[in-house]
Amino acid sequence: MNKTSLPDEVRLAPRESKDANPQIPYYVRALALGIPAILLGLQISGWIFFIPVIRNGHFDFRHLYTAGYMVRTGHAHELYDYQREKQFEDTLVSREEIALPFNHPAYEALLFVPLSFFTFKQGYFMFLAFNLAFLAAAYQVLRPYFENLQLAWWWLGPAMFMTFLPNVAALMQGQDSIVLMALFAGSFVMLLKKRDFLGGLLLGLALFKFQVVLPVAVLFAIWRCWSFIAGFSLSGAAVAALSVALVGISQINTYAHALFAMGIGLSSKADQFRYGISPSSMPNLRGMAFGLLHDRLPGSWIQLAILATSGVVLLVAARAGLDKSNSDRLLLAIVTSVLVSYHLLIHDMSVLLVPITVLISKNLFLEASPVPGRDQLRAAALLFVSPIWMSFAPKVFFVISAASLVLFLVLTSKVKKGPASFARPDPM
Repeated sequence: MNKTSLPDEVRLAPRESKDANPQIPYYVRALALGIPAILLGLQISGWIFFIPVIRNGHFDFRHLYTAGYMVRTGHAHELYDYQREKQFEDTLVSREEIALPFNHPAYEALLFVPLSFFTFKQGYFMFLAFNLAFLAAAYQVLRPYFENLQLAWWWLGPAMFMTFLPNVAALMQGQDSIVLMALFAGSFVMLLKKRDFLGGLLLGLALFKFQVVLPVAVLFAIWRCWSFIAGFSLSGAAVAALSVALVGISQINTYAHALFAMGIGLSSKADQFRYGISPSSMPNLRGMAFGLLHDRLPGSWIQLAILATSGVVLLVAARAGLDKSNSDRLLLAIVTSVLVSYHLLIHDMSVLLVPITVLISKNLFLEASPVPGRDQLRAAALLFVSPIWMSFAPKVFFVISAASLVLFLVLTSKVKKGPASFARPDPM
């Protein structure tokens, strides 16, 4: 791809040499060199300590693999039955005290049907390769908008994708969050190209993480982006119908009750143990409210606080997005959705890599100037680094929701726009 195919706003300054650009402050280039190196070191040590976990099979891929097996072998009508899930997981993977229940819409299980023809470990490494392919695809899709990153260091874009700790967690756990991130990346590019219907169509396919996707759709409906909503509704209706056809109405009811138990019910320590989830490990408003208030207020008051703060965040985002382009709206909507999503773990933060990398690249040359874009750059950089908290205090991981909140406040603040913004790319 040559430079003439890139938006003018992306090319904020000409490349003066292969290895350096004097318009980027030296400390920015130093941080861009050091931070990925530190994160890479943490990643390597994490993989070393994760090897025994791969051997015993008690990690997230076990419920995805089991779901694929159950669908393939004619047990889709039991997909959300906790005891049956545990029996299959104990038989196929390893015996454990609790099950890891399949808590996604049923259509996603079809993705894991081919892997279920292999052993659990073989399927895990095949899905690891699949995730790496999607990670590379997401980078390639966004690469035309990363030229400023390449001016700092030619390898910085790929390094950010490979060392962002939520991506690493998704790779280790055999989670599907990288697929989610890739669909968001594709939707962003479609919106940049004014292909709103295709952008919505791609996002509808991501409803296997509906708790992250639906707040985005709600915001686009408030903004009256009807072409986007039409595409989203089409693919969303298709995957919903497919899910019902796979498991039947009775299992959909079972699924709804399970979601309630994993939602409201997680205020109980017994349910936290049963489902292997603690709200205080969630980097969102729910995690923050639970982490700060669970010893001080009754559960009903905490739920009310979560509902109220989520409503305020959605309203602020809806108002702030009124005068933005659809592509900028999606960046804001992603950050908003991560905050208000009721169920969010570290690997789900992978979607934040889209706004983080785009905003850092777009505003990289503004660090040396006291202009609004500098705040976006710094807030995005803080959010990129913040998951490192997991290495030191995983039980209170909710703390890093503050970094998402900082970027949200920067994106919704009423300030004069800086000079850097994306335009529609020239035709290839």
